[in-house]
Formats: sequence, structure tokens, C-alpha cells
Amino acid sequence: MLRKLLLVVLPLMLPTLVYMAYMLVERRRAGASGGTVQPWWVGAPWTPLIVGGVALAGLTLVTVALTGGSDTTATYHPARLIDGRVVEGDTTPPAAPGR
Repeated sequence: MLRKLLLVVLPLMLPTLVYMAYMLVERRRAGASGGTVQPWWVGAPWTPLIVGGVALAGLTLVTVALTGGSDTTATYHPARLIDGRVVEGDTTPPAAPGR
């Protein structure tokens, strides 16, 4: 669950969270100088925020797909039940070529 949050939800929401933080600082400055204070979402650039979040989440997923995982020549052994206990799936490296 934490992995899904870090790999999908956080990159998807990061541009909006940064924008919210920026607007909260600007609201305080405007309030201190006597200007009008509006909620952060009024006039927010929603399209760039959404496109930026989707692009960042996609970039994160592509990076994880290209840099993570096992060797493609390894042999995968699926999860199995041994003596009433579930043994997780694993991979074994390919056998070294004979001499």
C-alpha cells in the first residue's frame, strides 16, 4: 500500500501540493499588506496542474519499470504451497554455461 502511495499518488498530487503551499504563502503576504485574500483554488491553473501530475506519475512508473525487477534471463518460480505454508515466488539466476 505504501509503495502505491509513493509511486502513484504522491507524484500525481505533487504539483498541486506545491502550488497550494505557494498560494498559502502568497495569501499571508496579501493579508499582511492589506490586499484581498481569496481561497487558493480560485483562479488555480487546473489544466497544467493535472497534466503535470499525470506526467510526473507516468515518468515515475516508467523509471521504476526500466530500473527495477529481476534479470530477464532468470527463471521465475511462482508461489507454491509446501507443507501447508505458502512459499513466495522467487527468481533464480540462469545457470552458468558449461565449460
